[in-house]
Order: sequence, then C-alpha cells, then structure tokens
Amino acid sequence: MMTIESALVYQSSKLGDVTYTSEDVIRFPQGIPGFENFREFLLVTREECDPFIFLAALEHTDVALPLMPLAPSTLSVRPSAAMLAPLAISGDDTIAYYAVASIGLNATQIIVNLRAPIVINLDTRLGCQVILPDERLPIASPIPA
Repeated sequence: MMTIESALVYQSSKLGDVTYTSEDVIRFPQGIPGFENFREFLLVTREECDPFIFLAALEHTDVALPLMPLAPSTLSVRPSAAMLAPLAISGDDTIAYYAVASIGLNATQIIVNLRAPIVINLDTRLGCQVILPDERLPIASPIPA
C-alpha cells in the first residue's frame, strides 16, 4: 500500500494528475530517439484510451508517447542480447514490448512502428527502444491483430 509520504504526482494537461512512487519510474539510460534528453518516464493508462498506454516523460509533462502492447510473436525477429543489454535482464525478468503509435486526427488513422519497439524490463524498471534489423517490419503499419 502506498503511503502519503511516498506518493508523488505527475501533472499533465494531456493525461491529468497521476499519482506514482519512485518505484514506478522507468529509466531509459540511453534516452529514446527524438527524446534523448529525457531519461525518466511513467507508463500511464487511461480507461477511456484503451488499448493505448502512454509513456509519459517526467522531465517534460507535454511529452507522452502513445504505445500499444505488442506480442513478441508479432515480430519476425527478436532483439539480440546486445540490443537488450541496457535492460539488465537476469533470466526470469518480465519483459514487455510496445509499439509506438501514431494517432491521426479524431483517431481516424492509427499506425504503429513495428520496426523500433519500446522494450521494458518491468522488474528492473529499465527501458530502451531497439531498431530491429528486419527491413520487412514496417515503421507505419496498421494495428496488428
């Protein structure tokens, strides 16, 4: 149970107020392409936005990347151990894959990037974005089934 003393509040005009603790923070030691200066993020869910999850930058509350959970089987190739080195994987860690989504005006067009998934070690709270070597994976794909 979260105590009042340990609770922090992320305030965003896009996502509203989100209560979190320091244990909820996901660190991206190398940043994310396009957002290299931001290293600390939260995964924020909003019921009304399901199935999207937002990767919200703690350093800049206007930055929140829409993500879609991605089954690893959707990818024709998995990231190599070298690509996942920033995640400090130790065997049984829980690894989550997410595709960065682009949502068109009024959500009329939604595409996801399957070539460069966000990968997060939910146990160590470390994340990275990997660029997969399979050029057949699209950077602008309709939402996978």
